[in-house]
Amino acid sequence: MLRSRMETGWPAGPQKNVDSMPEGSCVWRNPHLRGRIPELDGIRGLAILLVLVWHYVCGSKTHYGIQGRLSDVLVPLNLSWSGVDLFFVLSGFLIGGILLDAKHVDSYYGTFYLRRLHRIFPLYFIWLGLFLVGLYLWNQDAALFNHDLPVWPYFLFLQNVFVVSNFTFGAGWMLVTWSLAVEEQFYILLPFAIRKLSSKGIVRLAVGAILFAPVVRFVFVMLGKNYGPYTLLPCRADALGVGVLLALGCRNQEIWAWFVSHRKEIYITFVALGLGLVVFIVHPRDRLLNTVGYSWLAMFYTSLLLLVLVNPGRMERLVFRNLVLVRLGTIAYAVYIFHQGINGLLQYALQGTIPTGWTWCISVLSLATVLILAEVSWRVLESPLIRRAHSKYQYVTEASEPPVTVLA
Repeated sequence: MLRSRMETGWPAGPQKNVDSMPEGSCVWRNPHLRGRIPELDGIRGLAILLVLVWHYVCGSKTHYGIQGRLSDVLVPLNLSWSGVDLFFVLSGFLIGGILLDAKHVDSYYGTFYLRRLHRIFPLYFIWLGLFLVGLYLWNQDAALFNHDLPVWPYFLFLQNVFVVSNFTFGAGWMLVTWSLAVEEQFYILLPFAIRKLSSKGIVRLAVGAILFAPVVRFVFVMLGKNYGPYTLLPCRADALGVGVLLALGCRNQEIWAWFVSHRKEIYITFVALGLGLVVFIVHPRDRLLNTVGYSWLAMFYTSLLLLVLVNPGRMERLVFRNLVLVRLGTIAYAVYIFHQGINGLLQYALQGTIPTGWTWCISVLSLATVLILAEVSWRVLESPLIRRAHSKYQYVTEASEPPVTVLA
């Protein structure tokens, strides 16, 4: 949901003296994180592809009449819902990187929040407005438009909290926005932590989040609050925290050198973590997944991200520079917002006009509609707003110096 552009580096002109930098600042600007990194768009494309597979195929096997052996074939895709976990890891890495690179500039808070506002709010509130219209016009469709959750939390990005207290994800039109609420809460809190803490303090905070999250999830499981481990920020802090930790590590020259010299070990770790996922594929919704399982997924996706970042090999470039995957990653935010609502709307409108067993045709039509609308959204709304935000709100160190340009 973020653009993969790492335009880091000191401002033009005389170089700053490293010894004069404030304590805890990120003094090493990793040259491998400069410029566009298309593989990160590919990673985001993989994340949204997994989400689409889960909602359009695996989550509706019975609905499509997929049973017996064909259903068994889809078992390896039982974790495709974890695309949202990949989004969390990637957000921790990218947002953490933005803030670390701009840690000591004067316009730190204003630039970050105004850029986030331009990126997230317009499309989200247009979609929320359509939801309000749907409540008024089609309130007879209890699945797509309903009051299972109060409306006002959507305006404050608190719907993930009400999912837990109401034991429901709410109306289908807004169902996926619980994860956007988690990310917005993360965006609000992280800038203060990175601004105030030294590098060691940030490490302690991130490690604490990684260790604390499974404990909180365990408490919710014991209390029978099974939505809590999935939707609350403290319960998903391990995925976000490991992304921030990786962002910090990639900005430490010694750690980066270790990553480069130990790529084989990173690959072995990735394979081992991937093999461990078999347990969660076979038992997709048990207590083990709801406690340590999310942390395992976070580590798996972090190792994948490392492989893509650190001297990516032929296979990584082939997969994550694929034009289709990169483009899907570019328009991922709109695809994520649209896909459940559009699919539900078309299912509601066309159900009964298509023979039983052929309802997958509606999903194919839905997917095509979503991709077209997302492309239009990117070209007409999102991309112009991003350009405007980058030109108008920049990370400026002092009035006499050029702006520092970083990812946003």
